[in-house]
Formats: sequence, structure tokens, C-alpha cells
Amino acid sequence: MKNKILIMITAVLAIGLLIAAQSSAPPAQAAVSDIDQDWPEEIVTLIKHSCFDCHSADAGNVKAKAALNFSKWEDYKLTKKISKLTEIGEKVKEKDMPPKKYLEKNPDAVLSDEEITLLSTWANAEADKLMEE
Repeated sequence: MKNKILIMITAVLAIGLLIAAQSSAPPAQAAVSDIDQDWPEEIVTLIKHSCFDCHSADAGNVKAKAALNFSKWEDYKLTKKISKLTEIGEKVKEKDMPPKKYLEKNPDAVLSDEEITLLSTWANAEADKLMEE
């Protein structure tokens, strides 16, 4: 009798674990501390909205997170920050970021032409500012 109860409890727990494993995780949410506090609020909002799902500590995309992780931004050396900002400016302006594959599943993350100009102009100006330091 005890074996049947133990088997039933084990089965229920196993089913619960399978259901939990199959449910999708919520998109990564940016913490204020994850982005440089000196950046303009509108830039931080754009980055949180269109970049953080792939480029933050909580992101599931290992390749994207390895390429750029805003959660580790403060740990980056000055030269790496300049390089990443320049790359952000280029990739956003060329509409390579956010990638089309991501936008198919997340159409609300599409950047408008105005947002693209704002983000790429800011990234290039920020890179220039860091180069002067």
C-alpha cells in the first residue's frame, strides 16, 4: 500500500516538473542597475524594450549575451565600451538589430525610424565622448 502511494506521489511530482519545464519563461526584465545611470532615460527605455530580452544577464540567448551583456556593462573596459557603442550605432542603423527573427516573435520591439536615429546617434556620440576620456 505504501509503495502505491509513493509511486502516485512520484508520478504527480514528475508531471508537475514536466509542466513547469515546458512553460515559457517571461521576457527578461531590466533592472535599473543593469544600465548606466548616466544614460538618457529615453535611451534606457529603448534598450530595455528592444535589446534586453537577448542582451542581459537573464536572457536565454547565450550567443547574444556573450556578444553584448548590458548587465555587465560597468565591468567592460573603456575600449570595449567604445567598441560596443560603435557597433550598436551601426547595427541599429543598418536594421540588423533587433534581428528579424526576433522581431517576428516580438513585433512590439521594432524600432521606428525616429528611434533608430535616436539610438544610433546617441551610441556614436557616447562612443566619441568615451574616446575623449
